[in-house]
Amino acid sequence: MKVGAAIPYFDKRAVEQVRASLPKDISQWRLERLPLILNLWRFGDLREHLSRESRATLGRRYEQIKKVGERAKHLRQASIALDQSGWDWIAQEMVREGGDRFFSMEGETPAQMEEWHRLQHETLAEMKERLRLKDDFLMKLEAATQRIVVQDKQGPGQPRNVSAYLFMMDLAAVFEWLTGKKATRVVDRITNDETGSFWDFAAAVWPLVFGNGCHGLRAAMKNWAELTSELDEKSQLMQNIALALDQPEWGIFDALRE
Repeated sequence: MKVGAAIPYFDKRAVEQVRASLPKDISQWRLERLPLILNLWRFGDLREHLSRESRATLGRRYEQIKKVGERAKHLRQASIALDQSGWDWIAQEMVREGGDRFFSMEGETPAQMEEWHRLQHETLAEMKERLRLKDDFLMKLEAATQRIVVQDKQGPGQPRNVSAYLFMMDLAAVFEWLTGKKATRVVDRITNDETGSFWDFAAAVWPLVFGNGCHGLRAAMKNWAELTSELDEKSQLMQNIALALDQPEWGIFDALRE
């Protein structure tokens, strides 16, 4: 699903598809509230998740930032190799460019020419000072881009598919409330296929949100299992719903404490 695309309403047909994927021993009372939960999710957290930038967009930006850092490094190395006379030439040319653009010597009085030379001298001194500070600027620029690239490699979900990861965390929260069982990733040891009750539930909901069958779900499931294990993160979806509904009889917080 493209960023900003409309999220389909979980209508009766969609809800029945989701219900059919669930274990048979679920509380009927909770199943009856599944349509409301899915559509509250649709209008709230899910909409926010899917409004995030795509993995491809993030990946392109990281590559561009990396290139900026590489260019800054090369420019700083080249500037160190250039002697002071070379930088003086550059400063003079930059000032001359500005002088040619904004001043004309023809028809000027001696006083005006003297003022022009004074301004040109001050501008040249300012330009030399700005160029003198170039190394510090380039060093900071290079360091900043390197930090971003390191965060790209180490940080959670970057540039992985953040929307899919948050989707899976929410889905796990709904599954656990409905079934009273922990959502886990199960892989068949022989076929290496994804299996288990949470996979069945995810495989029913995923196409309703993203379209195109279950394309991308296997990667999302693997990413979710790895990161939640590593970071010990949990979705706030059911807590948000409990607060929004203000209906203690739903037992959402009681179920979360179990």
